[in-house]
Amino acid sequence: MKVLLALNFFIFAAIQFGLLLGILHYLKGESKPNPYWILALITSVTGLTFFAIGLLNTDDIQKVPPIFTPANTLFYAAAIFQGLFFYSFHHSVSKTLKLALGLSILCYGLFFEYLRQNWTFEARTIFVVSTYAIILAWQIREARMVNRDLGLQQLRYFQYAAIGEALFLVPRLIILLGSNHPINTMEQLPQLLIIFTYGQILMNTISFIAIWGYWSEKLALENRLTVSETEDVKNLLQEREALIISLLRANKTITTGALSASIAHEINQPLGAIQINSEYLQKKIQEPQIDREQVKQIAKEIERDNMRAAQIIKILKLIFTEKYSAIPNNVSVQDAIDSVLILSKSEFTRRRIEIKVDIQSGLQIPLSFGEAEQLFLNLLNNSAQALERSSNEPKRIHLIAKRHEEKSIIRIEDNGCGVPIDRQDSLFDLFATTKHEGMGLGLWLCQYIVTRNGGKINFDQNFNQGAAFEIEFPGLS
Repeated sequence: MKVLLALNFFIFAAIQFGLLLGILHYLKGESKPNPYWILALITSVTGLTFFAIGLLNTDDIQKVPPIFTPANTLFYAAAIFQGLFFYSFHHSVSKTLKLALGLSILCYGLFFEYLRQNWTFEARTIFVVSTYAIILAWQIREARMVNRDLGLQQLRYFQYAAIGEALFLVPRLIILLGSNHPINTMEQLPQLLIIFTYGQILMNTISFIAIWGYWSEKLALENRLTVSETEDVKNLLQEREALIISLLRANKTITTGALSASIAHEINQPLGAIQINSEYLQKKIQEPQIDREQVKQIAKEIERDNMRAAQIIKILKLIFTEKYSAIPNNVSVQDAIDSVLILSKSEFTRRRIEIKVDIQSGLQIPLSFGEAEQLFLNLLNNSAQALERSSNEPKRIHLIAKRHEEKSIIRIEDNGCGVPIDRQDSLFDLFATTKHEGMGLGLWLCQYIVTRNGGKINFDQNFNQGAAFEIEFPGLS
């Protein structure tokens, strides 16, 4: 009899353990499960295992082995943790509350040990069932409060399972209270008592499964939200394309025409990256198992490229207006370069380009932050595109910024294919380009920004290891 009883407890422990492994594997890299629920499942599995071991070593039910004390204490702790799982949704779990509940678990264990040594089986079980019923009522109340806001089906299933568990507790109390004779052996256990005990554990297991379903339902909602955000990005792309087309049609002078073309040229890369990432994101969220970390990374790249495109439009508009001269000057070279490297990191990684940066501490140049960012972004992208066409390995860009004879010098070198001699004299001319797909705006815009703010930019014709551009600003340290 005791072997059969122990086997059933081992089976329930195995089911819950399998559930634990399953959710940890499924949610790996997807979402971080609530630690209280994980603790509840771990303590429940351990308690069932200890209880099964205790049954195998029990001859006299009135005098059970000491292992029943940690087993029952773990059952109580599991109920507490499951209640905290729901409580943490709408309350902050303070240190005081954690300490109080921790002390209650300790006191429960000590008191149960006293009952194990001095009280009868019936009295111990009535105490355990009554205490568990109180904690279960708390769980149901907290779950109901949470689901009042969320309205998730799986949390309703938990409430039904918890209510079912409570309903199995009542007959156990009735049977124990109505017993006229002490129960001394396993064979004397009423069959109904055993059935209702199994029913309670089954409902408890179903409640864990329902919460697992809640995690799945939550992930599905997040995925639908991601799809919705992707659609918003597509709409934004279409609006910007319409803006570019309207600008190109409206501008009639060379300067305003250059502005429109610059916008089209400069935001082409971030918009293209957004489109590619959006399509890839839609593909990933349709897979059976979603890599949450990868989805988050793609979403971050979309957000970064979106901000980059918006900032480019803003800066280019300001550059060609008279109001721009009112923008405060002086920017840290280190801050501007750090911002550009964040924006361009994915492109440099894709092209396998190594970037070395040597910037003298505290170096500043007389530009606004937006101008400096646009300047360095153009020059670094120019080098990156040259390196992409080059067969040289490894591909390297070296940026040096320092003070020299009361001047601020910034130099950008790459080991790409260089610039043909016949094109070096016209590098900074509007619409001149060394690339088949280019529009000849990047270097012209760099010269426009630098000279407008009292500096000068040159191509180093003596640098024979690729290409090198040097920017010089006087009188600022």
